[in-house]
Amino acid sequence: MNAASAPPAIAMQTVRKPIKTLREKGADSFHAALAGALTAGLEDALATGDHDRAVSFINRGFAEGSPQLGCDLLCRAMAVVGTARTWTVQMAPPRQRSGL
Repeated sequence: MNAASAPPAIAMQTVRKPIKTLREKGADSFHAALAGALTAGLEDALATGDHDRAVSFINRGFAEGSPQLGCDLLCRAMAVVGTARTWTVQMAPPRQRSGL
């Protein structure tokens, strides 16, 4: 048997995800809790027909959560109420990360 026909011996490397810091874990927990609270509040506001309150929850999703959370809340509101209603929401400016 020659060297060209033998399969090379390659050690399999295990790919690991980077370990999150306590700060990152805390941020993930906060955003999950925030998303839950805003979603529950939005559902209640939509169920009672309180569109001003619904817009407030959507704005908070953009401002305190993330653009994705705000968009998810807005899409939920549009699915429940419909696109015939005009939704005026405010997108917050990008947050500056400090000390990360």
